Amino acid sequence: MALAQQRNLADRREEVAVLVRVLTDRDPGPKAPWVYCLSRLGVDVRNLLTDPDPAVRLRAALAHVDDPRGQQLVLAALAEPAPHGVHPSEIVAAAVRAAPHFDVIAAAACHVARRDSWTGFDTGWGALVGFAFAEPYDEGRPLTNAQRALLRALVANDQLWDPMNGSCGQVFTKAGLPHDRSMCRQLAA
Repeated sequence: MALAQQRNLADRREEVAVLVRVLTDRDPGPKAPWVYCLSRLGVDVRNLLTDPDPAVRLRAALAHVDDPRGQQLVLAALAEPAPHGVHPSEIVAAAVRAAPHFDVIAAAACHVARRDSWTGFDTGWGALVGFAFAEPYDEGRPLTNAQRALLRALVANDQLWDPMNGSCGQVFTKAGLPHDRSMCRQLAA
């Protein structure tokens, strides 16, 4: 896959895409990885947005987040555990790109914030905090309902509050928030 994306092979991508399509039809296994390959080759896979396999639909949606149907699938997927073969961070990144503002994804973002581990500090819950607090919190400006809901979800996640975890602390600091559970609970009230 990486070979086909090299500049010196750019003129052969269509040829590789044809081969990938043939392999897709022959392979009895999961189709989502093949859809990923096709999308990375620049193939339009919008026709798969209605595929019966949820992983295939989501792979197609991730490739076409500019399409309203793709956006709808990505935003719906944000609230659910990622299907096999799709990393949750891909869904978060696509949802942030697709949503015009945080309020659109707030409810789904809260699901991620409640279940994500501390390791999502950069590409999971942390990316959602960054989107929700693109303008860092300031005591003179009240939190929106969506921001408060996200804070409540973060407070409910035990994995995010180890004061020794500098990565989690940086997410909160960048958002203008204290990395202190009780203080965030008060802000969310």
